[in-house]
Amino acid sequence: MSAPESMAITALFATSCLVRIAPAFLSLRFSPEAQRYLERLLPAAVFINFAVYLLYSEMVREPVAALVSLAVVGVIAFLDLLGLIGTAVLGITLYFLLIRILG
Repeated sequence: MSAPESMAITALFATSCLVRIAPAFLSLRFSPEAQRYLERLLPAAVFINFAVYLLYSEMVREPVAALVSLAVVGVIAFLDLLGLIGTAVLGITLYFLLIRILG
């Protein structure tokens, strides 16, 4: 495993720990508005980080297809249009279609 891949895995692990494990041990007080905002924002941020990690290795082989599909996934996730599963399926489908078209 290369250094960038190890760093990406470490970053994803740290993010997951901060989002899932740390709240069980730390008592942080947020206003109800801030708490609702974080409950919406953090899962999307983790998903986008995961998508970047998954596509990183493919960017070396198919940079155009990977960057286009990642951009589409980022926009759809930001606009909260399809939900997690729908966005992932669309990103994967778009990536493989672009590989077939461009390859």
